Amino acid sequence: MPGTSKVHFSLLSIAAWLALAGVAFGQFTSSVQGVVQDPTGAGVAKAAVQLTNNATGVIEKATTDSAGNFRFVSLAPGSYKVSVEVAGFAKYGSNITLLTEQNLNVPITLKVGMVTEAVTVTSAAPVVDTADSRNQLTLENSGVAQLPVAGRNLVTLTTLSR
Repeated sequence: MPGTSKVHFSLLSIAAWLALAGVAFGQFTSSVQGVVQDPTGAGVAKAAVQLTNNATGVIEKATTDSAGNFRFVSLAPGSYKVSVEVAGFAKYGSNITLLTEQNLNVPITLKVGMVTEAVTVTSAAPVVDTADSRNQLTLENSGVAQLPVAGRNLVTLTTLSR
């Protein structure tokens, strides 16, 4: 019977390896997919889609294709937040619940964003002093010598400036 125990041990070893292999290949089979559209129903390309697991804080990112489609695969069941950002549209955010082995379709319609302007105020001195209406300029002798005025005469220069 020593030969029978070796066969029995081999069969038990193979069964154990197969059982462990099944656990090792265990993956989540849930997924989230959808399409990002503008208010007219056209797909929005190159939109940044972010999926955040609310329980773990793990973030998945995707970019929509030319038709506005996106897909996240191999997700654990749970609560997620879907966020979408793209230039020209308001930021989108929604919470979803994903079940085990669920393929959840999430259609997203973006609203047109508002045009915003930013005004930056600095403490630098203004280029034009609006409090003083005088126009004046002090010329040095070297500056007068370089002027294209006949005879380099200051009286002629002041006559031209009026």
